[in-house]
Amino acid sequence: MRALVTGGAGFIGSYLIPELLHRGFEVTAFDLAREPLALVPILDKITYIQGDLSSGPDLYRVMMKEKITDVFHLGSILAGPCEENPRMGFQVNMESTLHLLDASVAMKVNRFIMLSSISVFGRDVSEPVADDAVKNPETIYGQTKLASEHLLKWFYRKHGLDARALRFTWVFGPGRTRGITALWSSAILDAVARGESLVVSNPDETGDWLYVKDAVKAIMTLYDAEPPTQRIYNIAGGAYSIRDVVNVAQAFKPDAKITLVEDGGRQSPYPAAYDDSAARREIGWKPSYSIEDAVKEHIEIVSKK
Repeated sequence: MRALVTGGAGFIGSYLIPELLHRGFEVTAFDLAREPLALVPILDKITYIQGDLSSGPDLYRVMMKEKITDVFHLGSILAGPCEENPRMGFQVNMESTLHLLDASVAMKVNRFIMLSSISVFGRDVSEPVADDAVKNPETIYGQTKLASEHLLKWFYRKHGLDARALRFTWVFGPGRTRGITALWSSAILDAVARGESLVVSNPDETGDWLYVKDAVKAIMTLYDAEPPTQRIYNIAGGAYSIRDVVNVAQAFKPDAKITLVEDGGRQSPYPAAYDDSAARREIGWKPSYSIEDAVKEHIEIVSKK
């Protein structure tokens, strides 16, 4: 089994790859990063290829050369850069999906697993948001992910490719430093762990907090599942306000220097709460971490660094 992990040097990729190695996969990580710092502890156990997701030739080359049997498509550029450069957003996020799906058909891969996003939903939906809720993304990033979802389903219908995807919520954990929701989750817990002062301007912002190790569990649960009834699933951890989670963190670090600004309002372009009952029912998904366990582990890990 030879797995390709795009965005392999990124946050979720750095947690997924050790799990794939544990399962006996030979892993090729593909990422734009010249120095994959998050992968240093396992770099001698994998093949690392620096490449550009917007380059079709790069993607076809790695698929063919490495004789890939399974694809885990995690790579993308995030919401901020997409808003600044929509053309680049579609080139990197949507066109890479097209190239990889096409190569996967040619290579007759076993599974194609893609990370989509809750950004495919706008704030005009009822909560908790169901898988089949109307998709009206408010960001270019969300549009690229929705276009990728449509491509995935088309390749499944047209070519019988076993392509599956997950929509993650606010993924947090040690090591996440990029993305808008990182500012409202991991960055706050990092500050608590390090005893740093931090002012939170939107303490009553509510989102669904999914611990990174549960995100990896969801990916592998989807991979292991029998051919699912639907191809794309919401994955949720639990809806909490930033204030709620700060209170949990302060139970472990009573001297935390976090200042909450009252009446800060909402800043997120995404709904707050999600229904992942289809994933629980159809593929057997269930998180392992409570919010208390996840926050405690996050703080303990960061405190030791």
